[in-house]
Amino acid sequence: MIVSLGVAVPSSSALGSSPFCQLMLTYKPVNAPSSITTGNYRSWAKATLPFFQKLAADAPNAKTMNELNALVTILQYEANASNTKALEAYVAANSTKWANGGKALASAILACVE
Repeated sequence: MIVSLGVAVPSSSALGSSPFCQLMLTYKPVNAPSSITTGNYRSWAKATLPFFQKLAADAPNAKTMNELNALVTILQYEANASNTKALEAYVAANSTKWANGGKALASAILACVE
């Protein structure tokens, strides 16, 4: 004899079908430059920026959106950098924000597959 407990369990694919999760399926990595020059780093940031802007817009919650918008701000600066010394200083000054944004992104991605 089987007795139903009447507990609804959300589908595991429900979260994976969110706009954010679907966007992750379109990701085409842009290789980071092997050596840092203003030109190649700027090119990488410009190529990466639109994807991060979409990620921030489709973020699964306000906290993740805030962290991803911080990454967008950093990438916008880097995409327009014209001086290697200033770029290096900016990257160093914002390394904690970048790490926090990366952690928020990783958590949101993991939620897509759970």
